[in-house]
Amino acid sequence: MKNLKRPPAKKSPAKTAAPLARKPALVKSKAVPVSIPASKKPAPKAAAKATAKPAAPTVVSVAAWEDDPESGLKLAHRSPATLTLGSLPLQLRGEAPKPGVYPPGTDNFRYWNAADALRRAREVWRPHLPETVHWQGGAPLEVDVAGTNDLNAYYDRKTISFFTGEVKGRAIHTAESPDIVAHELGHAVLDALRPDLWDAALDEVAAFHESFADITALLTALQLESVCEHVIKETGGLIYQNSTLSRIAVQYGKAVHDLNSGSAPPDCLRNAVNSLFYREPMHLPPMAPHSELSSDPHSFSRVFTSGFFEAMAGMLKVHAAEPTAADLLSVAKDAAALLAKAVRTAALSAAFYSEVAAQVIWADAALFSGKYDEVLRSAFVRRGLLSLEAVRSLRAEANRALNAGKPTPGGDEMPRGRDMMMRATAYGLGEGALVVRTASFSRRGMIAPAAPDAGSTPVPGVEQATQSFLETLFRRGRVDFSLCKPGLSSVPHTHVKRKTHYLVEQNGQYHLRRRCFDEGFEDLIV
Repeated sequence: MKNLKRPPAKKSPAKTAAPLARKPALVKSKAVPVSIPASKKPAPKAAAKATAKPAAPTVVSVAAWEDDPESGLKLAHRSPATLTLGSLPLQLRGEAPKPGVYPPGTDNFRYWNAADALRRAREVWRPHLPETVHWQGGAPLEVDVAGTNDLNAYYDRKTISFFTGEVKGRAIHTAESPDIVAHELGHAVLDALRPDLWDAALDEVAAFHESFADITALLTALQLESVCEHVIKETGGLIYQNSTLSRIAVQYGKAVHDLNSGSAPPDCLRNAVNSLFYREPMHLPPMAPHSELSSDPHSFSRVFTSGFFEAMAGMLKVHAAEPTAADLLSVAKDAAALLAKAVRTAALSAAFYSEVAAQVIWADAALFSGKYDEVLRSAFVRRGLLSLEAVRSLRAEANRALNAGKPTPGGDEMPRGRDMMMRATAYGLGEGALVVRTASFSRRGMIAPAAPDAGSTPVPGVEQATQSFLETLFRRGRVDFSLCKPGLSSVPHTHVKRKTHYLVEQNGQYHLRRRCFDEGFEDLIV
């Protein structure tokens, strides 16, 4: 018998690359596969090539908070964000660290955590914005996550900046909170959409900027299905209640509370669920405890935020009697579409809250055939953003617009504002005129907020509303006089480090300009 040779052993298929180890505390999240170079092995025989399995790609992910670091939600593995592509590009300063799972409190973690929150916040609004919308400071908009020695974050048209401050021996990194990151991007998005609001010297316009930013934080959290599932389980589908979602910037708010218990509640910076009812801001004090309402933009912003969040809760019940996480995600997208359209068409007036609320109702008619009409009207009336008389007039005005061949009574053709000359000495300044940018009219048609007792609130004239804003601004020490001659102001408030506005002198007049929107607690850090 002939000796038979043993056939050569078949080569084993290429082994799958081991995935990155996951910590038990991390929740699962989608990751982007990234190809790796093939190993340097001899080419397999032709017969074996057909059956060999390709090497599995390595999964690259980063760690990022789903919500605020102290919200109770966990860290998640997420795909690294790419921010420089497409419309509204963003660029984080400094060299990007290699994607990986870094521990909170480190520079690398802050980089990828902020990038992830920025990506989600931008995607809240980008589908609902015109292609012509662009950043006011040029593209890409720079983001700095490495600021130090400050308990703050701000947007100043050139950059979005985040800082690290210390409170009672504890470091607070504002770039580690998705709520704060999304809030600041919200300012930038609104500025891109409505740059005329930037310098408008009106209480309701400044407060709406803050409200839009807080709403951006809420909608950013709802970009994640895991967060939607948590909220539905926590609230039973009745989302207008004190919850993980409604509490904005928990960690930062606790730090502010530690510094001054009257400035923030003990469990967050602001809560979208509250019992505040509209009041004419010129009749409010410039400062008040967090349990009360003042004309300060952060305080007054809570009126519109709570009204819109209550409207979202109603929209969810319209969407489904027993809502799921998918229903909440869908409603969040509808809410973003409504507010984006309303902001584009809202006329710049002294009664800006009511103007935007009316435009939200008309946007629902245009986008969703009035699907959410009833719950929108209910929420805005309950919060006093619209009076009963104003709501009744909305249908009549909508019908007039329809008869005129317009889908809704939009404000695209409305004046966007005008310059007004005020007496400089009234605000502790020297002789001369103070020039500010303000609205062209008090209110449009019958659109008006509710009065605390009955009927509509008499909307003040533009000059009165502008005076109210300036009083709050100068009393709080938020104006920088360094570009003007020394001794211009009788009360310069030099201890307040961050100034949101500044004065420039031109032809014997003083022009007020906005420098930034910030978190507003600079006067606590002295």
